[in-house]
Amino acid sequence: MEFNNKKLSRTTTVVHYVISILLAAFLIGLANRIIWDIDESDNRPTLENFESQTDVDTHRTLYRAVQDSINEQYRSQEALEINLELAKTTLSQEQRSFKSWISTRTATQSSTVDAEVRKRNLTMDSIQKVIQSYETEKSVYAAAILTLRDTQAVYSLQEQEAMEVVYNLHDDAVRSYELSIFLKRLLFVLPILLLGLWMLVKKRKHTYWPLYRGYVFFSFYSFFVGLVPYLPSYGGYVRFTIGILLSIFLGVYAIRSLQAFIKRKKEDLQQSTQERSKQIKEEVAEKALENHMCPSCGKDYLINEFHQSGGKKGVAGSLKVTNYCRHCGLQLFKDCNSCETTNYAHLPHCYSCGDHIMEIAKEDKTEEEIIKDDLSPQP
Repeated sequence: MEFNNKKLSRTTTVVHYVISILLAAFLIGLANRIIWDIDESDNRPTLENFESQTDVDTHRTLYRAVQDSINEQYRSQEALEINLELAKTTLSQEQRSFKSWISTRTATQSSTVDAEVRKRNLTMDSIQKVIQSYETEKSVYAAAILTLRDTQAVYSLQEQEAMEVVYNLHDDAVRSYELSIFLKRLLFVLPILLLGLWMLVKKRKHTYWPLYRGYVFFSFYSFFVGLVPYLPSYGGYVRFTIGILLSIFLGVYAIRSLQAFIKRKKEDLQQSTQERSKQIKEEVAEKALENHMCPSCGKDYLINEFHQSGGKKGVAGSLKVTNYCRHCGLQLFKDCNSCETTNYAHLPHCYSCGDHIMEIAKEDKTEEEIIKDDLSPQP
């Protein structure tokens, strides 16, 4: 007799799923660490690795040298402007002093006054010449800076062109690097997925199926979720392609399994009711009784009395339980040998007295057994 307890069965199912989920969670954590560590960040290509392959450094050095020259010109120009402002201030002071001095001596026409006037004019003229030289030098600085700016623009353009080459080389190297890392991760995860599929197909009836199921959860998560953050731009094509192939594989497997199940079911229905009755498990019998279905063919055994009466008046359309399945002929209900209470034929004990229900009814005997009983001598 099989031990049967619905509450214990549900508890066992919950415990099994908890075991599966815990195992899957720890496996996922370990796999994520391994997948992360596969990326050797020290070997990731950088722009500096490719600048030496082009003239970027040369153009950059020339650009910086010109910039240093420009800065030097600006510093000299700033010093010149300070001197220029100082000269202009000095000239302005001399002019104001001369006007003030000459206004007090307009009445005097001595030779001494004329000499002082000439002296002051010479001083102001010399200051004016210094200012003009400063202005000329300032223009020279401005022209030099403009020329250096043009030269710097040429070097900058050359550097940009060289950097475009560097960027292209870097992008190609990064794509190759990401592809290699993705392939390493895929080579790590793909066998895990294939092993999970094998367990899903081959180990469903195993005693330790909850552990296998935890690994199956982990394998599907690792492939369809764990790889997502690390997929390159074209990694989605790989992922969806493998997903399509897996869908086709699982679809073919499911179709074949269903066809094989239907074929086995048809073959089972060709057996005698006695053989089919022996193959029915207690759990299946309980579910069939709860859903008022035949445990062999799975069809409803309740009939409508109104239809059975041919639609006669006064007959209510209530449902009636039949002792035999009208679809496959299996006996569903039988009387207990001890108390003659009608019981479900595929449960082990009578619900009234607790005794074993008779295992083989007269109606379940094969034709050979019936003929043998008829030919046997009577006492």
